[in-house]
Amino acid sequence: MRAGSRRPWNAGLAIGLSLALLFLHGLGWLQPVEEIVMIPLTPLQQLLSGAGRGALEAFAFLREIRTLRQEVQRLRDQVEELRTENLRLQELEAENAELRALLGIAQENPQTTFVAATVIGYETNPYLRYLILDVGTRQGVREGMPVITRGSALIGRIAEAGLNRSRVRLLTDAGSQVGALLQTSRATGIVIGQPDGSLLLDFVNPDEEILPGDTVLTSGIGGQIPRALVIGQVTERLSAGGGEPFQRARVRPAVDPRRITHVLVITSFPGMESAP
Repeated sequence: MRAGSRRPWNAGLAIGLSLALLFLHGLGWLQPVEEIVMIPLTPLQQLLSGAGRGALEAFAFLREIRTLRQEVQRLRDQVEELRTENLRLQELEAENAELRALLGIAQENPQTTFVAATVIGYETNPYLRYLILDVGTRQGVREGMPVITRGSALIGRIAEAGLNRSRVRLLTDAGSQVGALLQTSRATGIVIGQPDGSLLLDFVNPDEEILPGDTVLTSGIGGQIPRALVIGQVTERLSAGGGEPFQRARVRPAVDPRRITHVLVITSFPGMESAP
């Protein structure tokens, strides 16, 4: 018999055998045989079932790890956003405190007029110490006007005024001079800016007392700067050389100009004289 002719017979035999086994299984006659056959297969089935459960648990564990990593990254991003927002709020609070202090100065001096300004730049030349403000002649700013910050601290005077910009010569500039008064002893002199950025109190009469720690104020002499603006504090009395007619002392400025963002330009005050 040819191989091709055997195929229908084999297929029919397989189908018939399958039907017979199904019939016998339905009658329950094959149950003892099935139980005997299942005995050696039960451990294998349990092993495969356990391996399947382990694989499913491993996949679930990996999925949880991925989810946790995503959650950790989300929380890290949120913390970074909150930190940045907190820094921004701190900066706004510091700026608001500075503005409130300047507003308080204006309210305490109703007879004095001011122009509020923002520091927008610094002079880059190491031998010139200037600030650049965002106000100018259009806002009423003129050369020679004093510029103060919180605590009524004098930082300098307007050196140049453009239409909407102006330059402030700082007290620490070597070309700056301002009449000074010691708060405790009431001695007078002149505070002069030094090339190294420090302040020197000079031209104090030899019979006057200079005390370290004494506050240095503006004297108001000349009518170009209001009286009693804060300049700084005496840090050291310098020994007078032989034959020198005046006393001198080092003065620490009341404020660091590099930390200033807002100022007030005094445009007029009681007793003000025209600036030269």
